Amino acid sequence: MYMETRNVIGRFCLLIIISISFNLFSLEQSSPGISDLRSYLPSEKEAGEWKADGPPQEFKGEDLYLYIDGGAEIYREYGFAQALVQEYKNREGEGLSLEIFQMTNPEGAYGMYTFKRSARGTPIAAGTEGQLEDYYLNFWKGNFVVTITGYDKDRKGRQGLLGLAHVVSKKIRDYSAPPFLVAELPQADLIKTSIRYFRGYLGFMNNYLSLGGEEFRFQEAVKGEYSSGASLFILKYVGEGESRRSFSAVEKAIMANPKSREFKSRGPLYFQMLDDRGKFVSIRNVKSYILVCLENTNGKEASRLFEIINKGH
Repeated sequence: MYMETRNVIGRFCLLIIISISFNLFSLEQSSPGISDLRSYLPSEKEAGEWKADGPPQEFKGEDLYLYIDGGAEIYREYGFAQALVQEYKNREGEGLSLEIFQMTNPEGAYGMYTFKRSARGTPIAAGTEGQLEDYYLNFWKGNFVVTITGYDKDRKGRQGLLGLAHVVSKKIRDYSAPPFLVAELPQADLIKTSIRYFRGYLGFMNNYLSLGGEEFRFQEAVKGEYSSGASLFILKYVGEGESRRSFSAVEKAIMANPKSREFKSRGPLYFQMLDDRGKFVSIRNVKSYILVCLENTNGKEASRLFEIINKGH
């Protein structure tokens, strides 16, 4: 009787363990935001002459530091989830490298895409937005940023890049528009390929080479360059109170900085000055935004851009 009872209890405990393990496995497989990135790889037929050169490499979380030495922090700032890297070769021994980065949200994917592209690329029909450079391309779609790098600049190499890009783009079914803040940039004379979207301080400081940097703390930000030569930053805060506090901290820091010159108040929540590189800098607080404009002239372009944004609020 004792042995029979013990066997029943043992079988019952085993069923519980199996049930818990199955549920944990199912939960892991169905976790929102995490995909099997291998499902986005081109099949052998879709890849054509490009054959997989070894198995794909997968990186999650902190593993990214093993793949990108010194550049992983910016991915993490934009919300890195996981990445997959697959190398390809053709019969001539030419190679391509396909990188698929999954971010935690579309805003992070768009921001990472704008960080990686240049202002000189050629737009391509891949993803929500894509761009071809001399020997590589980038595109974003949904939560994903895709980079394909070739090692030859000839026509055949570019065809290989574009071919793989179109295949991967079709496999990603998600679609998202750029963040709302991007639309706040005045559109007239805006250089579209210059747009950068920021989710943190690291990306911002890679694009803002001026004074008072450490005092800027924002929720999200965007930058656009204009044909006039001006650069406009729009920094968004949680609310007006937070933007006022940040504006006050920036103003005090710049006034106390010996590198700033010709500081001039243009009224409440608006000042101008020359930075240490001779750039004319205008900074204004509008509602929950801080607007920063850098230009070579005397601030007329800043006044024009600021007024467009101010009228919209």
